[in-house]
Amino acid sequence: MTLEPLSGDLRAFAEDPGAFVAIGPDEERILTNRYSVTFTPGEHFWSVSVQRLRFGVDDVAGGVAEIRGLVADRGRNAAAWTVGPSATPDGLLELLLAMGMRSESDAGSLMLVLSEPPQVQASPFEVRLVTSYADHLAAIEVANQGFAFPGEDALDERRRARASFQSERAGGHSVRLLAVDGDRPVAAGRAWFSPVGLYLGGGATIRSERRRGAMGALVARAWEVAVDRGTPTLVTLGGAMAGAGLQRIGFRAVGRVWHLVDRIDG
Repeated sequence: MTLEPLSGDLRAFAEDPGAFVAIGPDEERILTNRYSVTFTPGEHFWSVSVQRLRFGVDDVAGGVAEIRGLVADRGRNAAAWTVGPSATPDGLLELLLAMGMRSESDAGSLMLVLSEPPQVQASPFEVRLVTSYADHLAAIEVANQGFAFPGEDALDERRRARASFQSERAGGHSVRLLAVDGDRPVAAGRAWFSPVGLYLGGGATIRSERRRGAMGALVARAWEVAVDRGTPTLVTLGGAMAGAGLQRIGFRAVGRVWHLVDRIDG
């Protein structure tokens, strides 16, 4: 893939957003010159995010053991690792797989950047920023359906709903977006704030409502938030299907990252 020219800060943010976004009062981030580990509430493996990997050639085993220790010390048993094009040493992905990690997907995700207003058509959807508990619950249920979460994962999201709502309202570190068709919630996403721009994640549309422009409407609303904050840039990660749709509305693919799951409980 030919990489488009980007500033160093923006490329770093697009590759490892978890190392740069603001975190909430119920979250923890450990940032060193070798890695970034972020702990968020929840029972999912993605509630522990490992990014910005900069190990030396002889430091991979030690670095992995160190991070696994941090995860275990906090009572967690799994973590989501992201290996980007700047990760070191060369061949790190294969080394981590050889150490027992599992690839989450065969193709990884595109690093996508939007630095101009999105090219979206008018849609029937209203997109609002989540400020009420009712909308918070609705956004959670849209994600549960859109991602087809297994029962226990969906239950965990519901169980933590009051605490996650209070944290997001108090923290000022992110905002949820909810797309509705009349009174019917159809899509949801979340935007995390950083000095460089907004990171978009968790975008989901109810299956029956896909291909109607809901995700484009969410992006357009997130762009307005980014502009209002004085950081007119959006970054996100997307697989083949989502990436194609996002590029049609103006996102540029600037690289690829790979996702691994590390289950330390065997």
